[in-house]
Amino acid sequence: MRVNLLGPDGWGSSPVGDNGTTVADDLELSIMYGAMAGGDQFIRTVAAEVIPRSSNDPDVIAYRQRVVADSCANPALVRELYAIATQAAGTRRWMVGRDRGARGKLYLSLEPLTKLIGFLRRLRTTCELHSSNFNSEGFSGLAKRLTDTFGEEYLTEVERHLEVLQFEHGYAISAELGSGGGIANPVLHEPPTPSGLRQSVFGARGRRVVAVSDTDESAKKYLWRLVGNSLDRVADVVSHATETIDRFFRDLQTELAFYVGCANLFERLQRDGYAVCFPKPLPQGSGASFSFRSLRDPALCLSAVSVVEANSIDGRGKLLTMITGANSGGKSTFVRSLGAAQIMMQAGMFVVAEAYEADIRDGIFTHFRIPDDSSMTYGRLNEELVRMRDLTGRITPTSLVLWNEPFSSTSEREAADILTPITEALLDSGVKVVVVTHLYDYASGLSERRRSTDLFLRAKRLPDGSRTFRLEVGAPATTSHAMDIYRQIFDRSTPVSGSGTD
Repeated sequence: MRVNLLGPDGWGSSPVGDNGTTVADDLELSIMYGAMAGGDQFIRTVAAEVIPRSSNDPDVIAYRQRVVADSCANPALVRELYAIATQAAGTRRWMVGRDRGARGKLYLSLEPLTKLIGFLRRLRTTCELHSSNFNSEGFSGLAKRLTDTFGEEYLTEVERHLEVLQFEHGYAISAELGSGGGIANPVLHEPPTPSGLRQSVFGARGRRVVAVSDTDESAKKYLWRLVGNSLDRVADVVSHATETIDRFFRDLQTELAFYVGCANLFERLQRDGYAVCFPKPLPQGSGASFSFRSLRDPALCLSAVSVVEANSIDGRGKLLTMITGANSGGKSTFVRSLGAAQIMMQAGMFVVAEAYEADIRDGIFTHFRIPDDSSMTYGRLNEELVRMRDLTGRITPTSLVLWNEPFSSTSEREAADILTPITEALLDSGVKVVVVTHLYDYASGLSERRRSTDLFLRAKRLPDGSRTFRLEVGAPATTSHAMDIYRQIFDRSTPVSGSGTD
C-alpha cells in the first residue's frame, strides 16, 4: 500500500527540478533544516533530501500544500502518527542463516510480523478517531486505505493465522513418494490441536500416524526435509508480508518526517512573530515571474537576535532582477529570501511572507562569492570561471539563477566583459536571473537597454547613512557607500537600525 502523503498516485513519475548542488549551502538552508528537525536527526535528513528536490507539477505542489496545512493545524496528531511509524520501522528483523531453511525463515518472520500487525491496528485506530481533523486528500486517503485494507476483522483473522503458524502441536503433512525414494508433492494441512478441533487455515486432512524411533537419524532427517519442503511456500508468504508492511512503515516514517518538520518550523516562525503564507505556484511559461508582500529570509529569521525586515516587490513579467546599492543594505539577504521562497514553494511548503506568487522553474542554481581558500587549485578568477562554466552547462531555459557578487575578484571592466554576454544569453533563453552586484559598468550597461523584462532594485540608504535593509526600485548607483560602514565602525555615535546582512 502506498503512503501518498508527498503526492497523489503516480506523483513519483512527475518531473523534479535539477537544483544546483551548492544551492542549500548558498541559501543557508541548513539553519531551516535544524529548526524543522527539533533535535530529531531523521527529520533533518529527510528535510535535506525532500526540500531541494523541487516539484515542477502545480498539482503535486498544491496537493502537498494541503497536507502541510493539515499538519500545521494538527501538529500533535501528526507527531503521534510519526511516533507510531518510527516505532514500527524500528521493529527488529532477524537474518536467516543458510542452514536454517524454510523453518528458520518462517519463525524469524512471525515475531516481527505479529508486532507490525499491532502497529497497523494502532495506526488505523488513530486515523479513524481523528478522521474529522483531516481536510487534505493525503491524510484522508491514507485513513481510508488503512480502514479498507486493514479492518479489525481482517487483522484479527491474520493474527489467528499467525498463531496457528507457530505449530505448537506439530505438523500435519501429506506427500507422495517420488522417484528414488524422494519426497513429491508435499501438502501442509490443518495443524493438529490438543482439543481435536479443526482450524480453518488449512485444508482437511485424514489422520495417518507413523512413529519414528529417536535413534533413527535417517528417518528424522527425511521427516525434517519433508517439513522444510512443506513450509517453504508458507515461509515465503510470511516473509514477503513482513517485508511489505515493514517497507510501508518506513515510507510512512519518511513522509511523515517531512510534515512533522513543517509543523515544527511553522510553530517556530509563528512564535517569533513572522507571517507565513502558502504561495501561489504559477505554471511554467505563464509570463509572470514573482510578486510578494513582506518576504523574509527564513535563515535570518531563525538566527537573528532582532526583528528581520521584510521586502515587498512586484516583479511580474520580469526575467532579470538586478540589485545594487549600499553595502550591508540587505542585498544578499534579499536574494537568499527569494531563492529560499522558490525552493520552499516548489517543495509544497509555506513561505515566510504575507503573500507570494512565482512561476515554477525547472531548477534553481546559485553562484555566490566564496571565502578565500589557499588550497584552491586555480586562482580566484579561474575558480569562478570554472564554477560559472559548470552552472551554465547544467541550467535549462526555464531555470532560476541567483548570483551574489559574481566575479568580484577581478577588475570592474573585465568582470563586465565576462558577465554581460553570459547574462544576455541566459535571458534570451528564458532563464530568470537575479543578481546582486557592485559592478557599476555591468549593471548600468544592462539598465541602459530599458527592456520591459528587467527590474532594477537598490538597497535603501537614509540621508544619515543608516540602512533600512529594504529594497526599492531604482537605477544602479555609482557608489556602494562603503564610507558609511567605516563611520559605523569607528564613530559609535552613528546609529545602526534594523536587522539584515549583505
